[in-house]
Amino acid sequence: MNVGIIGGGVIGTSCAYHLSDRGHEVTLFERDEIGSGTTAASMAVFVWQAVPPTEFAHRLRRRAWEEYAAFIDDGDLDYTRTGLRHVAWSESTLETYREYADDLDAAGVDATVRSGDGPYDDDRAVGELYTPEDGYFDPVAVAELYARKARAAGATIRTGTTVTDLDTESGRVTGLELDGDEIAVDAVVNAAGPWAPELGGKDDLPLRRTAGPIVGFETDEDVEIPFSLFENDLYVRDYSNGVYVGHYNTDYRDDEDANPDTTATPDDGGAFEQRARNLLGHLGFDADDLRRDTAWTGYRTVTPDGLPIVGEGTTENYYLAVGMSGLGITRAPVVGQSVADAVGGESSSMLREMSPVRFD
Repeated sequence: MNVGIIGGGVIGTSCAYHLSDRGHEVTLFERDEIGSGTTAASMAVFVWQAVPPTEFAHRLRRRAWEEYAAFIDDGDLDYTRTGLRHVAWSESTLETYREYADDLDAAGVDATVRSGDGPYDDDRAVGELYTPEDGYFDPVAVAELYARKARAAGATIRTGTTVTDLDTESGRVTGLELDGDEIAVDAVVNAAGPWAPELGGKDDLPLRRTAGPIVGFETDEDVEIPFSLFENDLYVRDYSNGVYVGHYNTDYRDDEDANPDTTATPDDGGAFEQRARNLLGHLGFDADDLRRDTAWTGYRTVTPDGLPIVGEGTTENYYLAVGMSGLGITRAPVVGQSVADAVGGESSSMLREMSPVRFD
């Protein structure tokens, strides 16, 4: 089958690899460079810690890690293991985390609950849920690896090419409209991330786009802190120059829909930067030692239940790979595999869990 893929981030390139590896004729269209959009703005964490835990979440992570582990063993990818801490500021939250730890442990995930302020002097912390195997990749490196593997399997990757619309006939995809051009295809995969709703065909997608500001601070001292999430939806992670603080905004709200084309950096009069400084102050950092180094906004496309939308839409041979809800890196291998299943007419329990028909 001749398949056109819209979007060259980690999801689109994973789809391109898995489809071409199964013998489909694949052309991927990316308006900029591979991995340059939402993927590049990501913290690129692989999260073993599903909160709250579910059987499906564990199966998805195990299958995804099998693929990543093979890439790591082959020397194709580097993985930085930091561990992940969900920090509790109340005893009720800590008690919930104890229940989560039991479920995670039963699913084979190394998880513990610790009391106290954790590895830094968090003066509000009463404890944390800790999973030591979580970590992060270079997000662009993941997308570029999938693109290379897709090309090696016969796919065509077209960067600097914008898809403007779908061509359909009698409820079936027939082609794609590009900048001043058209291309005939048998099927289309929409992996355009926060731009997916503009190319939704006849699908009224239950998607909302949320903006997650991130600011990086340089420090004079070496920073070694684990990736940590707090009850106010802020997170911290170290990097080569210092420490990042970001907002993990994955709540689905009918009245919220951020525009990824109008906000490139946090532009709120310095309010988010001040929130970030306040958090770091609670973690024991000296405010005078923090110098703003970089800032940007990441966009997440979220769904009502937090699961991706993967599978055929209401238009025949129009496939969706959207709604990663902040876990694109964690979910990318399984989404690519599941799209290849769907295009090939195969069914799987993974695909059924993520199917758009669940919203009918």
